Amino acid sequence: MKYYNISPIFYPGQIGNGFFSNYRVCLEKLIHYHNNFSTYGTPYINWTNTTFVDGFFDKNSLTKDDKSINPFNFWFDQSIPNIDDELDESIYSREVPPLIHHALDYFNNKEELELQKKIDTLYIKPKKFILDKVDGIYNKELSGHTVLGIMARGSEYNIYHREYGIFKIDDYIREIDKILNENTNITKLFVVSEETEYVEKITNYFKSSYFVPNVFRRTDESINDIRNLHWINQNQKRKNHCELLGEEVIIQTKLLGKCDYLFGIHSGTIAGAILWGENIKKFYKM
Repeated sequence: MKYYNISPIFYPGQIGNGFFSNYRVCLEKLIHYHNNFSTYGTPYINWTNTTFVDGFFDKNSLTKDDKSINPFNFWFDQSIPNIDDELDESIYSREVPPLIHHALDYFNNKEELELQKKIDTLYIKPKKFILDKVDGIYNKELSGHTVLGIMARGSEYNIYHREYGIFKIDDYIREIDKILNENTNITKLFVVSEETEYVEKITNYFKSSYFVPNVFRRTDESINDIRNLHWINQNQKRKNHCELLGEEVIIQTKLLGKCDYLFGIHSGTIAGAILWGENIKKFYKM
């Protein structure tokens, strides 16, 4: 059987990026596959040799089996090549004109967004246990409410993505207040952030708020670690950290996609929430 390798890496030596940076690169390659190769084989989404392999940065501890692990298979169902199958690496390169502009979220480009949604739904299948967790949280915490979903990015974002603006927690709170004054029908806030401080301050200020507990957020990681390292994937406070990171980002992003309104700075998670969006009426961009 023939498979086409769909990797988030374009060139040798690259290690991948954040979850939705990786995800949208693969979605871009899947669109190219669907348009050009879909009758010749099966796509295989492959995140081996990326930072989502637990222990990736400790090369001396990785066994041969560790290096062959595809983290994507922790979170999504797909047909997996056997040792005798052909895995073609050649269907896409950066010489192909980019099909997804990664500085855009596509909320205001309905035609392009629907194309991405179509390919995403056709080829990428989240595991049932993850979808069951999403439904369980939604039914318990958010169902019956008109919900504002908030993605409050902090940490390295103000260092490496200054082109989207530099914002602190007080800026987020000020803008959330404005949105609530404009939309008095909102009855609940769903808060996502990689900063523990941001979650605590937003949920203390806005009492009708919910955040998913016990997911990884920055606590004592220094800003220097964040500046110099691929920090979130390297944390060693818990076993199977990167596997859990992927599950957590999928759950929280799926929940953001179920919200009535969405607010945040442009980021991979915001783009993911819009891609997976079910009921988002308006996106308020910071």
